[in-house]
Amino acid sequence: MNGTRTRTAGFTIIELLVVVAIIGVLVGMLLPAVQNAREASRRASCVNNLKQIGLAFHSYATTHGRFPAAYGWNDPAIQASPGYEWYFQQMKAWGWGARILPAMEEQALADTLGVASREFNDALPGNDPANWPAAELAAIRTPIASFLCPSDPTSNFINTAADFCQPGGPDTAKPARTNYAGVYGFQYSNWWPHLDPHHADHHGLCRGGRGVAMKDAIDGLSKTMLVGERASVHQAAYWAGVAYVYGEAADSTPKTVGRTFLFKLNCPLLGNDRYYSAFSSLHPNGANFLFGDGSTRFIEDSIDFNDGWDTYYGSPSGWWTSWADLDK
Repeated sequence: MNGTRTRTAGFTIIELLVVVAIIGVLVGMLLPAVQNAREASRRASCVNNLKQIGLAFHSYATTHGRFPAAYGWNDPAIQASPGYEWYFQQMKAWGWGARILPAMEEQALADTLGVASREFNDALPGNDPANWPAAELAAIRTPIASFLCPSDPTSNFINTAADFCQPGGPDTAKPARTNYAGVYGFQYSNWWPHLDPHHADHHGLCRGGRGVAMKDAIDGLSKTMLVGERASVHQAAYWAGVAYVYGEAADSTPKTVGRTFLFKLNCPLLGNDRYYSAFSSLHPNGANFLFGDGSTRFIEDSIDFNDGWDTYYGSPSGWWTSWADLDK
């Protein structure tokens, strides 16, 4: 045996630390790329949802001569006479999501609810969930994939964030959520659904009552917003309809529509203020919007919808939330 010492192959501590540091840098570079790729996929799926909703709106308009009302009834007498207002404001109204169910491959769900043949209040009588038929209750609680943005991380498809029909009502009687709300208008406006499409209190393509004919989009369908995103952090929306209309409450008309003048996109929660009628998403830096012609655009949240009452009230049309207004 000689005195030569053999060295065992391996890493020194310094070499090991260098390798670990290199791996850490590579992982740090790779994870954002993976996350960005996943978000890009989710955002593309959200766009596809809105395109399907747009096709459904146009299919409805082809059949009925106008877009579906954001919320309303089958009986025109309910919304035709101002004398009905104080009674029927407490009566449930079908939402635009319920109206387009057949075009969303959900005919069976529409038939169970009787959307085209009876009022929402007939399907779910009164405000006590104990009196609601099990089949109809289950129907309004059915999640519809095309109404859900894949970037919204909540695992709860039932919209438990807001009341429905009664304050503090049980979550077991609340409707399924949707991450898409109709664009009601760009300024403060009355929620009552008059039949007249040019009523001074109405300013958007997605409004209560009878619905809007495509020819009435005087700024052009391609420049007029129809539906936008609303994340669960802003209480999302209901696809089935609303418990009552003509109100600002979180469980009233804002559950199917929103107005652009109140808040910027992705605004922070503001306590008891009306953030639940805002537009928002979990996509970074903005939200997807559907326009009247069926196209979609990603609107960055650096755009200030609320840049002054006169800016929008004094727009050339005086009526619509238009792309031209947003591009100023």
